[in-house]
Amino acid sequence: MSTPRVFKWAGVVLLLVVCGVVFGWVPYWFGGLATIRRFQYNDRANKGLTPVSFGLAFEDVSFQTPDGVPLKGWWISAPEPKGTVVLIHGLNRSRLEMVKKTPFVHQQDWNALLFDLRHHGASGGSVSSFGWFEKQDAEAAKAYAESRSKGPVVFWGVSLGAATAVLAAADDRSVAGVVCDSSYRSLPDTVTHHLQLFRGFRWWMRIVPPWPLGPEVLYWMGRRGGFDPAAVNVQAAAGRLSGRPVLFVCNAGDRRMPPDIAFDLKTAAGERAKVLVVPGNTHGEAYRDGKAAYESAVADLLHEAAAGPATRLASGRPN
Repeated sequence: MSTPRVFKWAGVVLLLVVCGVVFGWVPYWFGGLATIRRFQYNDRANKGLTPVSFGLAFEDVSFQTPDGVPLKGWWISAPEPKGTVVLIHGLNRSRLEMVKKTPFVHQQDWNALLFDLRHHGASGGSVSSFGWFEKQDAEAAKAYAESRSKGPVVFWGVSLGAATAVLAAADDRSVAGVVCDSSYRSLPDTVTHHLQLFRGFRWWMRIVPPWPLGPEVLYWMGRRGGFDPAAVNVQAAAGRLSGRPVLFVCNAGDRRMPPDIAFDLKTAAGERAKVLVVPGNTHGEAYRDGKAAYESAVADLLHEAAAGPATRLASGRPN
């Protein structure tokens, strides 16, 4: 065989290998990385903190999800509680992400329940599903809160926790209110968006095609995680929150979950929903970046949730 033909066939083989890696192994690897790899962010800002760090007594608690996953958390009682706020952390985080919010919740005379989602922190579980299975975690947390104290239950989540809060509340009309901070519209939407961000990190990354790589990643997330990615639709779930107080929070410069997502979710949730845009370029740090405005908006929501269904029925729609 002549040298030019050797180079030609070597080039073909190399191209096939590259295509096999890019369109075969890479989506499979990313699908597993997102769903079955157990990774926890090194939360230096909250490391070592517990409610005691803020002068609050707490109990270590555990409870189980409807599908049998053991969850670990902290319970903080208010002296004369108006209800319970269930605080739900983001992807690759733990209950530590939410601990700085507990003094405010306590000051509002609400109990606080912080817990580690499945496949996170000290809780059990082998899969992360971006809200699909995690909504059972929120359901279990609500049931535990109701076993400990009377009064309404409000979900307050960040990022994955925010999506989980909306998905769970959409299935349970007795959830009194939702604070949804930095959620995505849907899993397919956010995978596509993050792939575009990835392509913008370096000029040479632009060779990575969003199609068919995006659909392939979603396919493997579903296959390896055991769920349907298309079913993780937070915007559709928000449409089932109508008639309840809901607050959608975002950072003005958040590239991962830009403000238009919060407004789209607000539109889906109806006229009783509100949006708070906090200055800053971070993701999931709106509480830190705009604490005064954030606390004021959540205090209003808790007041409305504590007032009961009569307030939530002011629009005339059935609850």
